[in-house]
Amino acid sequence: MNLRQMEAFRAVMLTGSVSQAAKQLFKTQPAVSMLLSALEQEIGFQLFERRKKRLYPTPEAKYLFDEVESIFSRIHDVSQTVRDIQNKQFGYLRIGCMPGPSTFFVPDLVADFLEAHPRVQVSLQTRTSPSVIEWVASNQYDIGLAEITSRDQGVDTDSVSLPCLCALPAAHPLAAQELITPALLDDEAMITLHPDHMTFHDLQKHFEQAGVRMNVRLQTRFFIPALRFVERGLGVCIMDPISVASYCSYAAPGKVVFRRFEPEIRLKFGIMYPADLPRSGITQVFAEQLHGRILDLQESPQRLTLW
Repeated sequence: MNLRQMEAFRAVMLTGSVSQAAKQLFKTQPAVSMLLSALEQEIGFQLFERRKKRLYPTPEAKYLFDEVESIFSRIHDVSQTVRDIQNKQFGYLRIGCMPGPSTFFVPDLVADFLEAHPRVQVSLQTRTSPSVIEWVASNQYDIGLAEITSRDQGVDTDSVSLPCLCALPAAHPLAAQELITPALLDDEAMITLHPDHMTFHDLQKHFEQAGVRMNVRLQTRFFIPALRFVERGLGVCIMDPISVASYCSYAAPGKVVFRRFEPEIRLKFGIMYPADLPRSGITQVFAEQLHGRILDLQESPQRLTLW
């Protein structure tokens, strides 16, 4: 029993005649009749009775039709799935993200992506950068956003570097400055990440070169919690613009301001993929949108200072 035979049988069942079925299938009547005859011989029972030039399906034909209809319904579903895949409207996307951008920056992007791709399913998981890299390398994530470390093996990386900004309480005297330097922060209470983070090492180096004191009052593992301390006036913080953009997307203005900081401290991170594995179409589209959002910050981080 092949697909052409089932197609002819289904058309006759739906139209009630061989002639109408032939028109629907763009075949001749003899061709349709031959397909039906071959089908009956193959399955070993009669499908139609002819009475007064009309075809009447047998009970067995009705049973068979239910099965054939379900097959054609499935074929239609497969065809629709193919079209959705072609249009990047079907699939599953697994995203691993370091903590800062996973708060608002990446969720906002995912929400926009899902609005444009309603049949795509997404898993977004927050992990430390080393864990994101490890999970991407083991093909547990399709795409990851993480800080670049010395252990970035087993992943393909599109590297990005963004200049950090200085977060200050809005009422701080230095908020009136357009540019913050280590000299201006001499002995000012500061909120930093822990000493094992790249930004801490760069800050320490710039303060030492300027001959001023870096007064670390608070240390956190991630930048987003540090902003709460800045709001409370407990210090200033040098942080990446993705965390700044995340904060600006949800917090009410008037508590924290952001200013350029020199000498530049740049946060290096990457959009990562499993090495040597093909990427799905939806992964490519999402990656392009993620890269575009990051590029906006890379090209114009100063717009965040106007918030």
